[in-house]
Amino acid sequence: MSVRDRVFQVAEKLLETKQFDQITFAEIADSADVHWTTVRRYFGNKENMRVWLKEKQTNMKEVFTDTRTLIIEAGTRVFSVKGYVNSSLDKVAYEAGMTKGAVYWHFSSKQDLFLTILEHNLTQQLKVLPSQIDRILTADNPEIALTNWLKSQFDFIELDEGSSRLFLEFVVSSREPEIHKKLQVIHGKIISGVGIYLGEMQKKGLITNELNPESISVTIDALMKGILIEYIIDSTHFKTKPIFETISKVLLNGIAPIKAP
Repeated sequence: MSVRDRVFQVAEKLLETKQFDQITFAEIADSADVHWTTVRRYFGNKENMRVWLKEKQTNMKEVFTDTRTLIIEAGTRVFSVKGYVNSSLDKVAYEAGMTKGAVYWHFSSKQDLFLTILEHNLTQQLKVLPSQIDRILTADNPEIALTNWLKSQFDFIELDEGSSRLFLEFVVSSREPEIHKKLQVIHGKIISGVGIYLGEMQKKGLITNELNPESISVTIDALMKGILIEYIIDSTHFKTKPIFETISKVLLNGIAPIKAP
């Protein structure tokens, strides 16, 4: 390989771990084992180098997005198995099959990655819950629809046991101020968002007007978390069908519109 090719290859490699405008002649020279003036000779000047690096990194954008997703997925597995305290970005890098630099380029710390996973999971819940509630309440038989929905949620947990352990990590790790603050903000959005939607359901006459919609949201959320904890404690005594049927009856009877005498 020629000196020129080595210089440009090293420069492109550095883009995997750093932003284009943070790379210097000296860094490229050090990695390519040449003098910095050699790097300048091939690029012309700093401005030309920045243009070249920016264009390369722009073309790599799609790959970077995929890399970030892979890191989040690997981080989810590591946190769910090892717990927050015993996890590290080095372990996430190993799980993802990547260099440490690639992981540190996307996430500055273990907490940064954990908060991203937390926000991703809870935001996804907020996106899908309104439509799920609508389908349940407008179904020909809401009780059966709710029972089936609950079963689908727990089918997923049984297939991916790490998701339940990750839920506990979110709760336990909330003792850290930054994580607690993030959890509080995102969780509050979910409670408020579902509460607003339940208010719309009240206007349509699908649930009773006698209850505060945000309080209903908190109650449903608490019930679901409580059921999940019961499952985590002892899944062997978790009788899925009768439990979900009971939840459906209790919940729907509690929020059903009050019929006029």
